[in-house]
Amino acid sequence: MDRIKFYSINDIINGRNLLKCRILIEEYSIYKEIDDINDVIELYSAKKYIDNKVYLSDWTANTIDSLEKKINKLFGTVAKFIKAINDNNLLEMYSRVERNYKDEFWELIDKFKAYENITSDCFQKLISTTSVPLAELLRSRSITNQYGEIIKDRMLSDPISSVQLLLDKFELKHHRELQAIHFPKQLTNQDKEFIISNYLDSEEPNLNYVRLISNIQSSKDKIEVSPKLLLKAKRKAEELEKQYFVENSGMPIETSVSFSKSQNEEVKLIYEGQTIVATYSTKWIEENKDFPTLLNNFIYLFEFVDLQMRSTIVNKTSEMGVFERHIFISSQNAYNVGFVFERKNVLSLLQMSGYYHQLFSIGIRLEEIIEWFFEDYLMAEFDAGNFKVRMPSENSLFFEKCTNITPALESVLKQFTLYVEDGHIDFELLEIRSEHLVYKNIPSSIPKKYVYGCGDEFNYLIYLFFSDQSGLGYLENLTESYNNFFELLTNETLNKNEIPSYNLTEIEWLIEKNYLSIDADENVVFKDYQLALLLYDLYVNEVVCYWKCSEYKRKLLDELEEKRIIEFDSTLFSRKETDYINYTLNKSQFNNGLDLRNKYSHIQPNIENNEGVHKQNYLILLRIFVLTIIKINDDFCTKKHSNND
Repeated sequence: MDRIKFYSINDIINGRNLLKCRILIEEYSIYKEIDDINDVIELYSAKKYIDNKVYLSDWTANTIDSLEKKINKLFGTVAKFIKAINDNNLLEMYSRVERNYKDEFWELIDKFKAYENITSDCFQKLISTTSVPLAELLRSRSITNQYGEIIKDRMLSDPISSVQLLLDKFELKHHRELQAIHFPKQLTNQDKEFIISNYLDSEEPNLNYVRLISNIQSSKDKIEVSPKLLLKAKRKAEELEKQYFVENSGMPIETSVSFSKSQNEEVKLIYEGQTIVATYSTKWIEENKDFPTLLNNFIYLFEFVDLQMRSTIVNKTSEMGVFERHIFISSQNAYNVGFVFERKNVLSLLQMSGYYHQLFSIGIRLEEIIEWFFEDYLMAEFDAGNFKVRMPSENSLFFEKCTNITPALESVLKQFTLYVEDGHIDFELLEIRSEHLVYKNIPSSIPKKYVYGCGDEFNYLIYLFFSDQSGLGYLENLTESYNNFFELLTNETLNKNEIPSYNLTEIEWLIEKNYLSIDADENVVFKDYQLALLLYDLYVNEVVCYWKCSEYKRKLLDELEEKRIIEFDSTLFSRKETDYINYTLNKSQFNNGLDLRNKYSHIQPNIENNEGVHKQNYLILLRIFVLTIIKINDDFCTKKHSNND
């Protein structure tokens, strides 16, 4: 279809459509008789651009004024045409609508209340003979209200389409604002359960949708799902997974971790395609058995955190591919578990498992090191005394270790909270304060510890500089291709005359806001490359540690905070780390969480004899404990150093 279609205000196709809009409006005669529904919809699409004030940069004020006046006059013809739709011509009219204009057809029926001329019998005939997609109808609240009972019956008879729409509205995570969906008031929760159950019984249910259903968090305002239906979905997902992985060999991915007695280098890492081979020196570990070094190995050998002490194990949006971010199905209430996250998760668990056994083989228990950190090291290094922790015993089963480690973790975090608040730990007060531990509320002793982007300007700025969807990173005459505008500007010389007209508005905005400038040779350059690097760090990691930055970068951050582009926060864990901890320990935030705390604290899992499962869970919980130690140590160190600045 080569007609005008309005997509969104910021869509990159707007430049071409706007040229067509001007030609259409200027050449269209207000006296022309319209007999084609598609001509009517095209005029409506052109008016959307003008109404939303989407113009080309070379349009003058007189041009815009002329286009506005003419399209408003033409729109009277559109209104007259749509209001004439009734039982006599509805079916024929709809059959002539071009595929890309179906949504706009119903928008116009809604806008001019043409549904008042269409009886229920005619509407029923339309949706039963022409297979109108449910999504087209449900985008109009008025049409849904007008024909609620008919649409409800259609939903009950079409569980595949209906489940997709229910999940689309209530469960799916969307990366851009979508058109609203309105379900008929006649559709009860019992009807929704009926639709979901029938979908699970259908011949080829989609595994992704079944997984979504199995993790639905019931809500009266959305979907209430009985435990029996959740269990049915869980079992269906397991059945489909077995079938899928038998029939599809997939892409081979291998991650291995080993400890070598003959290797002199502390660590060797080999990346070949999708394979990671990590080898660590047993000799080096045995020669450096002091507890501080053994803990530092999690930072410098296994890289559980980066040099800003940010966890590297968390999922990052910047590490997810286009398909994972925009196409793969995930719940709006789920923790993102992309491909890179899964690889990091496997690697860190293998590191933890191997290291745990290496230490044990030389007579050292990791649990003893953890106890030493809280009860001896903090006092000796920072004069922070009275911390107490009791880790699981050597001879306890892994099931018992899992049961005991989460209370130990929560205890030290509550102790740290009291220490930050009062400067000491009062265990009587700790016993009285029985409130539930909320990880995002655990304070830091450091002001302005974390930096986060915030507000519309920051989001737009990050989109323009770093998104592979913004369009600024593409120029036709370049032989190299770049993922985003930041990469292009870092590697190429970009003259302002090379910028396409449809990108000028964005470039001018970046110049106006002092993120870009034009040099003496009329090239587009970063106004301050250090600022650009800071923004890149915020894009990649979604958090920056203020006191890990140079004095100049801290000055830049203070300026950004004054402009309300960033905000500071002072907590022990960053927001990404808090998300990861909640994903691991509970389901308070994410419906796909591992829920390990609750699994061992409230309902003992029905796998008592499977020590392998408990061992893996224990290693996951130990990983959280190690991260906690790193963060607490960094908090004390940063406070000590920042006070000396």
